[in-house]
Amino acid sequence: MKLLSECKSKIKKLPLKKVYYLLFLLLVILPILGVLLATLAILNQQFKQQAIENIRQNQQTIIAELKSDIDGMSMRMASIVFANNNEIIQAAVAAGEETNQRFEYAQQLANVENLYLEPEKDLISVCFYMKDKSSAYLKNYILKENVSETDWYQAAMEKKNKIYVGSYETKSVNDLFYGGRDEMFILIFALAPDYSVDRSGKVEMAALYHSSKVADRIKENNRNYEKGKNSLGYARITDGQGNCIFSTGEKKEKEWLSERMCVKSPVEFFGNTWYVENYIRPGELTADFGRLAIAVMGTAVFVLLLVSYFSVYFLKSIVKPVEAVNQGLRQVEEGNLDVFIEVQGQFEIRNMIHQFNVMVQRLRALIREYEEKVRKNRKSPSDCLAELVERKSTPEQIRQENPEFFEHEYLVLGMYADYGSGKKQSRDLGEEMLKSFYRNSQYASKCCAYMETPSVIYLMYRALEPEYLEKAKSLMKELQNSAGKEFGISLFVCIGEKQKGAENFLESFSQVERKMSLRHLMGKERILALETELKEADRILEMSGDWSRLADALYLADEKNVTEEREKLFDRIEPYEMEEIRIYMLSVILAVCRRFEKGNDSFTEMFGQEFEYSEKIGRIEDRREARIWLSNYFAWIIEYAESRLEIQETDMVIKAKRYIASHYDDPSLSLGQTAEYVGLNEKYFTNKFTKEAGETFSEYLASVRVQKAKQLLRTTSFKVYEIAEMVGYHNVESFNRAFKKISGVSPTKYRNGEKTKG
Repeated sequence: MKLLSECKSKIKKLPLKKVYYLLFLLLVILPILGVLLATLAILNQQFKQQAIENIRQNQQTIIAELKSDIDGMSMRMASIVFANNNEIIQAAVAAGEETNQRFEYAQQLANVENLYLEPEKDLISVCFYMKDKSSAYLKNYILKENVSETDWYQAAMEKKNKIYVGSYETKSVNDLFYGGRDEMFILIFALAPDYSVDRSGKVEMAALYHSSKVADRIKENNRNYEKGKNSLGYARITDGQGNCIFSTGEKKEKEWLSERMCVKSPVEFFGNTWYVENYIRPGELTADFGRLAIAVMGTAVFVLLLVSYFSVYFLKSIVKPVEAVNQGLRQVEEGNLDVFIEVQGQFEIRNMIHQFNVMVQRLRALIREYEEKVRKNRKSPSDCLAELVERKSTPEQIRQENPEFFEHEYLVLGMYADYGSGKKQSRDLGEEMLKSFYRNSQYASKCCAYMETPSVIYLMYRALEPEYLEKAKSLMKELQNSAGKEFGISLFVCIGEKQKGAENFLESFSQVERKMSLRHLMGKERILALETELKEADRILEMSGDWSRLADALYLADEKNVTEEREKLFDRIEPYEMEEIRIYMLSVILAVCRRFEKGNDSFTEMFGQEFEYSEKIGRIEDRREARIWLSNYFAWIIEYAESRLEIQETDMVIKAKRYIASHYDDPSLSLGQTAEYVGLNEKYFTNKFTKEAGETFSEYLASVRVQKAKQLLRTTSFKVYEIAEMVGYHNVESFNRAFKKISGVSPTKYRNGEKTKG
């Protein structure tokens, strides 16, 4: 206590300046530095954890792609071996024997290659290794010798009729097959058939070789790591015994193990376990943090020095003038508006005092004006505009009550406020933005505003100058900049045509209200003047209503109806030149945008950026390019709808349609199977599907198959009977009957260009 008393006594004897700086050091600088150091320590650990999490996320991406390859190729391997009563194995055995039917079986093997292997470009070969050491190959000849001595071959031999997955890493060009590259990651799917599968007993092993794109992902990862473009470390894949089964570059494993830490994630399949491993130096995990820490510490020290240096200056130049303003505000709060503060202090403070004096004068004027209006019972311009928009008063009533409202020529303007992704729309925030506009003298003198919703705002602009449109555009640009900088809000502005008098107001307002939706085509920060821009706007808006069914199908990712409506669109634009086709395209885009907006979904999120469609469509030069662009556009939207809209699983009809879209090529697909999938009994499902889909289950399934067949007929050279099998028909006769019933022409005539009825 005595020591504390002595310290207080000494402090009181010190000059005020020294006391101020001493207390500033003890109570401000040191606590800030302490908090800063503790925060940096915590951030260091979080940066490290986040870096490891980024590595694991990258590994999960590799794992997902690897599992996809394994699952897909395992199914294909099973299909090749077991399909059609094992006829492929029989054909492979017979094709290698000296028999009268050898040519027939060789041709059958060639057909199998066309049917099963050509569509999959990453499938390298299917090999049949015979017990007599001969072999048969589909697609590519495998150069590797002594295959029977490999681990995967021996493991597959131990479990008959079970698929075993092995791997092989190519070391040079043509290492495994002609046309191969170095550093390819080859997945091998091996199956040793027993006598129930291979009745001849001659096939010892069937093996499918598949080139996994995981290799490209790992190579890209390692290249970027070496170039310093990522901090994910060197990646490789090992088996359950720790043996490396795929890696890239010339780095040695000993160097990896000695100098780097390992982050690994398991890949489990068919009872086996592989690992995706990343090797990285511990210091690299927090490299970004080190740079950040230096920058933060340097900035903090610099700021503290500046604060210390200018603290005395602020004491002298701010405190006293602010106290004067505070006293003035207290008098205003008490109702005394006869306040005037002498201008003093630094420029900003002097300006603040001046604004205070002007504000008090303005308040006195506003109060007198308000009192005058109260006496005359007149509404403010904003109140008049609000009553007109809400249809509470007619323009004639407003003109009679407030003659000055329609005294001058005017423009009706509409604003759409985009608050940005992740930001909640707020009327309070919108009103704060409108209040801030009054700092602009041109806006304050010429405009009144009404906020219908947080996103939709209407203005009335007094057109007093000959160059009124350019002045209005310039003002709107200033308001856009202000809203963006202060509130993070983007404004689309639609400027109506110049009007005079009350009788034209509602027509002009309706025109602006209707054409606000054109923002979907022009970008969220455009200024659209209806007098000079987009003369075809009325046609685009009117035609957009024709595409509501297409928009609904895209929103629900209903591929069948999308395909039907897309073909109708293509038929409709076929006779027109590009100028008219562009109008059709813009009307379709507008219909889709409106439908997604109705569901509270953002196109900016879908495509990762905002497009000005009117300009983008204008660059399309011919009808073929327009069809391709629309097809790609619809495909992007369907992909987004499937992955992001998260259609409720309780909608059984949509769930059933998706199941049909995924299994239409299965000849055994039935009503009962689909009903079981969606969890309904067959009778109830039949009634529900027919009622909501507008057609029976059989009709819908046949329509999906025919739509897929049309696409194959137009874009491939497969034979009709091959296409019939691809879309789920047992025989070509049934396919021809269904195709002609739905399309009006046979498949052959359709391929030759005859029009269909669908």
